[in-house]
Amino acid sequence: MKYIQKGNEPPEFTEWKEQQKPLGVEYCNYKNLQNPEKRLTHEALLREQGYICCYCCQRIDKQTSHIEHLEPQSKTEVELSVDYANLLASCGRDGNWPDHCGHKRGNKPLQVSPLIGNCEAFFRYSGGGEILPTNAPDKKAAAETTIDILGLNAYDLKKMRIEALDVWIGMTEEEAQLVAQDFKQQDTEGKYQPFCRAVLYYLKQYYGV
Repeated sequence: MKYIQKGNEPPEFTEWKEQQKPLGVEYCNYKNLQNPEKRLTHEALLREQGYICCYCCQRIDKQTSHIEHLEPQSKTEVELSVDYANLLASCGRDGNWPDHCGHKRGNKPLQVSPLIGNCEAFFRYSGGGEILPTNAPDKKAAAETTIDILGLNAYDLKKMRIEALDVWIGMTEEEAQLVAQDFKQQDTEGKYQPFCRAVLYYLKQYYGV
């Protein structure tokens, strides 16, 4: 999981909400959100996250992701369903995708959110591609619950993490520093490297970068 700093919502989304509000809550809600406003909001979320899933950090785009509600729609006020601060982009386009992240979570509340500034401190990673809870007593239980709810150790995710971790094997310290720099920032297309948090964890553990 990587911290997501929320930005401004698309002006078209703001305008749509202003038009719907006078009509009542039965109109100003996510179920009524259509294109182009929905598409523009989805694209804004992807850019904001550097094109990685809000939970597992795999690479996503519009065809491989969906709009996720941090506070579930069914358990929130209607207006919160179209609150940009409550929206994220999670991997998986429909119910046929692997059962993890937004699709596995359902309406269960999360104890660790990617909007929490220190969310990355709740997790560590194994050489076998697993995401593990930190050993810190004040964070361990929340991390364990979050990993379970999101299914972050699904087979396909562990396999992809292992492939991502191959980048650091056999590097010199100077090479590790360059790789770490690349994984800490977005590239020229505004994209983070897939599973950047797992790779950065290992670079810090083994190279101190």
